[in-house]
Amino acid sequence: MDYNPLKTKKGNTLRIGYLEDEQSQAELVKSWLAGEGFAVTHASTGRDFIHLLNDNPVDLLILDWQLPDMEGLDVLASIRGQLNSNVPVLFATQRDAEIDIVKALHAGADDYLIKPLRKAELLARLNALARRAGVTKEDSCLTLGPISLDSASQLVTVNGDLVKLTPKDYQLAYCMLKNVGKLLSRDYLLREVWGIDATLNTRTVDVHISRIRRSLNIGPEIGYCIKTVYQHGYRLEKLESLVPVDSQPIPS
Repeated sequence: MDYNPLKTKKGNTLRIGYLEDEQSQAELVKSWLAGEGFAVTHASTGRDFIHLLNDNPVDLLILDWQLPDMEGLDVLASIRGQLNSNVPVLFATQRDAEIDIVKALHAGADDYLIKPLRKAELLARLNALARRAGVTKEDSCLTLGPISLDSASQLVTVNGDLVKLTPKDYQLAYCMLKNVGKLLSRDYLLREVWGIDATLNTRTVDVHISRIRRSLNIGPEIGYCIKTVYQHGYRLEKLESLVPVDSQPIPS
């Protein structure tokens, strides 16, 4: 899957602070991030990392949990307290117990990934974090046939007529229009629209998909459909195209 390099609202390269003590893992992830155009500040101990952040402001953070000198939760506490920083934080760790995930989120983490890391999923999570935090700039207007969605005003029109959507329906429509041709899992949509700690049944996604289909008149008349992919999710795709634009799923 291809990703366009993320930029801050000022058009600057997105800066990532990366804390990881395992050298081979660190080199691999740094190569992924550098290949996508990120500027990476890396340290292998918690104290070095906190010191680096004093002189190197970042836009996103990736933290390991188990470190030689302290735990990632202690580093997070220093970032949120001592440095008074609200920068989005993604934990990347082998600790997969539910209690650990909950503990990290309650401590101020914004997202949580369990190792081994996968490149596409890591980049998708970073992309979503940056967007939710307002770090990156967004295109103001999305269009699909007669559908126009303005993210600045949050107004939606079909054939020039204003369409009223609920806040969740609007967010779901925006997510679908930004990912034309991509297979989006229900879990992915729950995270994007309802937030990382959403505990809603995936049936909720199905109901809202049906509503935006009707509200935006998505169907053969406009040359697009929202296809239901059994046991996975949905793809907004062009009907006359025999091959979807990008059939690779976004990880759940």
